[in-house]
Amino acid sequence: MAARASYRDLVRITGPWFLVLAFLARLPAAMGPLGVITLVVAATGSYGTAGLAAAAYGIGAALGGPVAGTLADRFGQRAVGLATAVVDAAAYAALVLAVTGGLPAAVLPLAALAGFAMPQVGPLVRVRWAVLLGDRGRQRQLPTAMAYEGAVDEASFLAGPALVGILALSGWAGAPLLVASALTVLAAVPFALHRTVPPVLRAPRVAPAKAGLAAGPAAAERARAAERAGSGGRMPFTRVAVLVAAMSVIGVVFGATQTGVTAFADSLGSPGSAGLIYAVLGVGSALAGLAVAWLPESLGPVSRYVWSAAALVAGTAALLFAHSTPTALAAVVVLGVTAAPYLISGYALAGRLCPPSRAGMVMTLLASGVVAGVSLGAAVAGKLADAYGYRGAFAVPLVAAALGLLLAALIGPGLRRAVRAADRADAATAAQAAAGRHPALTAA
Repeated sequence: MAARASYRDLVRITGPWFLVLAFLARLPAAMGPLGVITLVVAATGSYGTAGLAAAAYGIGAALGGPVAGTLADRFGQRAVGLATAVVDAAAYAALVLAVTGGLPAAVLPLAALAGFAMPQVGPLVRVRWAVLLGDRGRQRQLPTAMAYEGAVDEASFLAGPALVGILALSGWAGAPLLVASALTVLAAVPFALHRTVPPVLRAPRVAPAKAGLAAGPAAAERARAAERAGSGGRMPFTRVAVLVAAMSVIGVVFGATQTGVTAFADSLGSPGSAGLIYAVLGVGSALAGLAVAWLPESLGPVSRYVWSAAALVAGTAALLFAHSTPTALAAVVVLGVTAAPYLISGYALAGRLCPPSRAGMVMTLLASGVVAGVSLGAAVAGKLADAYGYRGAFAVPLVAAALGLLLAALIGPGLRRAVRAADRADAATAAQAAAGRHPALTAA
């Protein structure tokens, strides 16, 4: 009941149509990789060429995410969202023309551009939640918002490929990418213009510590707490780097699992079942993501992260017991249930600890960490699948999860100190606001 009430609160804050819009705006990114492969294979008959085009798309997405996030922090989500949506829609349409019009030299650059300009809906909507809930003094509801977003991400990456498959049945392989282009204009543009777009934030020109000393010992302590929490606008590079590393772990798990499931289906003589088996992972992950809101608030964000890392090890170990279609389905359900809390915990920690003025860059960096991890996991698992079969591929997620748990154990104490510092900074900001003083960050 508490979680249901929390989700109702999210709807009241944004309105229901925003949630629908944010989901539709995600679909082009979910359609892109498979749409590119479908188009290039149909035109060339070469899986190698299609793989290169998909890799160019993925590299572009990994590089473009942090760029878009940084620009959104600097110039605002509205301007950057509009620009990326227009460029991305044009790149999708141009890619279809290049492939069908016999312009092979343009295929890889256009695929990379489509990935690079992909609107960063998932990361930037998480920034909006952090601002909306922070403005209302409801930071404790941030894990609920991140749980919802994690479930929506999973749902979009189920619906997107399914939509590509349905459109491909039309007989024209270019249809999926043209629909993705249209959806970008019809959904990503309104998303960029929606009233929930946060203001551009800037850090104060006076160093927090100096300002605090001028105001007295109590103010100095508040300023030092804000500075330790990163709310002075400085980028906490070490903290961000470890969170990106943590998110790359789940990317490796996803990429290696997808490759392993494909090899498993081939070993059964039913390659077409790979998509069905992997889709079940998304279903389990989406349901578990929604259920994360039922976790007690007393279980802090760092504890959630550490315990979810331990659960992920168990989830990946289940893959080693897959030897038939039913056991494979059961294994990926278990993995999906354990993967969702890990993914959500990483985003929730980033939203809690990153400076508001750098939130867009941080969230997109985390998303790029996942994308890079997917590519790495798929590549390593593919090599092992060639040498040892699907069991070799399924060993990669387990090793990645074990390394993720080790990382969580090492960085957990430092993250707990950072969260406590952020709590003190929030309390100091609230006290300043109550006294009529300006907060540490102001809207531009």
